[in-house]
Amino acid sequence: MRFFNGQLKALALAGSAVIGLAGASAALAQDAGSAAASDPSSVDPNYRTPAIFVVEQEGAEAHFVIGEGAWGDVIATLGVLRESPRENDAAIIQQLWGARDENPPVFLFEVARRAVESQPELALEAYLLGRIRAIYDAQRCVDSSALGVVNASTQYAGEDVLDLMAERLASVPGLLESFIATDSAFTGQASPWWACSFSDSVYFAAVNEAPLTGPEWLKVEANWPSIRADVAENVQANATLVRAAVENAAAE
Repeated sequence: MRFFNGQLKALALAGSAVIGLAGASAALAQDAGSAAASDPSSVDPNYRTPAIFVVEQEGAEAHFVIGEGAWGDVIATLGVLRESPRENDAAIIQQLWGARDENPPVFLFEVARRAVESQPELALEAYLLGRIRAIYDAQRCVDSSALGVVNASTQYAGEDVLDLMAERLASVPGLLESFIATDSAFTGQASPWWACSFSDSVYFAAVNEAPLTGPEWLKVEANWPSIRADVAENVQANATLVRAAVENAAAE
């Protein structure tokens, strides 16, 4: 998968719809927690009970998988956060960047969006790190359709970040290589569930009200080192391509 693949397209949820989705997610989590307490399958830390939440949007229905930090839960939280006024940028940037290893990587795109003017170096770092971590999370999913979450989540960074990257393209290879050299590309602690719940198989499980055991949606941990190696190789290849492009442009 090419690291820079995909076009940005704004995706906006109406404020009331986002809050409704967040409320539904919280209610579902509480209900699921009560059910799991009496369910033998709760011994599996990756046991999930996905559900569907429907948002009416401009005469059409948008279906989101929610439950236990699923894609719908994450973007609901992000949607509420994005409603915070820009005068709160500094505090939000600090909070989200400080919690970058605990939160799903999609929140790094909010750091990038808010920091693009005031802290452009951080904005670019957050954007690139968020994309690498999103790829790594999606690659650990059993269903490869989860890879669609990479471009879907990247949208939230906004087009100004792409303009910034174009302006500072010479710094991109060094940043990419630093993520691999320091292993920071893979230090995220959030469950890949946020990404895997974007997949077709999890969506259909939610539609059918079918719970999922860990092996049904998440690749076994023994495979993760090889996945990390593949992602690292991909990142290095992109760094090499970008560096060559910058050098060729300078020589012309």
